[in-house]
Amino acid sequence: MDTVSHIIFGLGLGALAQIDPVISNNSALSTAVLIGTVVGSNAPDFDFFFRFKGKSSYYRNHRGWSHSMPAIPLWSILTTAAIFPFFPGSSIAHLFLWILLAVTLHVLLDLFNVNGTQALRPFSTQWLSLDFLPLIDPYIIMLHILGFSLLPFFGTGRVFTFIYLAMFFYLLVRFIFTQFTKWKLSQHFQNALRVKMIPKTSPFHWNIIIETNQDFLFGSYSMGELWIEHTFSKMVDYPGLVIDSSQNPEVESFLRSTHFAYPFVQKRKSGYFIYWKDLRFRSKKFFPKLAIMFISLDYQNQVSYTGKLTSIKHYKRVIKKLETSIK
Repeated sequence: MDTVSHIIFGLGLGALAQIDPVISNNSALSTAVLIGTVVGSNAPDFDFFFRFKGKSSYYRNHRGWSHSMPAIPLWSILTTAAIFPFFPGSSIAHLFLWILLAVTLHVLLDLFNVNGTQALRPFSTQWLSLDFLPLIDPYIIMLHILGFSLLPFFGTGRVFTFIYLAMFFYLLVRFIFTQFTKWKLSQHFQNALRVKMIPKTSPFHWNIIIETNQDFLFGSYSMGELWIEHTFSKMVDYPGLVIDSSQNPEVESFLRSTHFAYPFVQKRKSGYFIYWKDLRFRSKKFFPKLAIMFISLDYQNQVSYTGKLTSIKHYKRVIKKLETSIK
């Protein structure tokens, strides 16, 4: 989920902690827990420092070790150690447990969306994602806003007990419907290698990717109706260039972050553009998250770009910069 959503969850957990009388009767501990749940709800994303080492490092490491099972208690201990000295009269056990809950919830929420995490490290580097929450879920945000608006009228702990029970029921419904729809599609596409569900805002609407040995089918599924909008064949032009481009360090790091990158090759007068587009993310038939590699006609020079393109103008600027950089 995005940073704002994680902050809102941290505030919500700080409010929920008021159901514990040890916390509600100790103002210093209440403040420490609130700070701790907000920081803990964002702690696994402190791996943003990899951005300073370049996009390649960020793609390779984000949501890796920082979102793994061993990291959950480690983040909790570090956050508790950073906060407790400012509230020496507080209960360190209560502070740690609520921070642990906040960190755990962060990792779970990231596991629920299409990006997923490498939660099984160090046992496996496989990316896991349950695909039933959008990256930003307005219903969860609205539930928290409802809870905050009710605080002047009702007890804080009781309000957020109700809010989190309602949220649990909402998550359960989304999970069940997603798994049932995925099973239904798998039964229909029996030759599919993978079926990827990409949740939209509504619990009953998805973009879908169906991978077979021959192609990727890209479409949408809503209320029992399936539409296939694109078919991308795995038989691409210039396969040698595609393979070479996948060995580029930046492109290779990008490919580590997704199993649904599709290559396109475009020949121009000055060279070849190889695009690796992440099919999981689409905005108005535009795939903004990608890696681009430009190779000169004589194959002697190459440059690359990885990242997210925010508009067609941004895309054109990137293409022009790559093309002119090796002339």
